[in-house]
Amino acid sequence: MSSSTSRPAFVVNRSLMSSGVVLLCVGFFLWLIGAALSATALGQAAMKWIDQLDESPSEMARRRAHQLKEAVSAGSKAWKEQSH
Repeated sequence: MSSSTSRPAFVVNRSLMSSGVVLLCVGFFLWLIGAALSATALGQAAMKWIDQLDESPSEMARRRAHQLKEAVSAGSKAWKEQSH
C-alpha cells in the first residue's frame, strides 16, 4: 500500500451553511424574546399574587421563624425534662 493515497476533499455547500446559520440566529433571538416576555408575564402575575396575600412574605417568614424558635425551645425543654 502506498502512503500517498489522497483522501476525498470535505466540501461544504456555503450557501446552505450560511442559510442555516442565519435561521439559527433568527430562531435564537425569537426564543430569547419569547423567554423575556414569558418571564415578564410570570413576574407580573407573582407581584399581583403577592399583593393579594393577607400578609407580606417577610411577615410570613418572621412568623414562621418565631414558630420555629418556639418549637425548638419546647422540644429542648421536653428533652431535658425527660432525661432527668
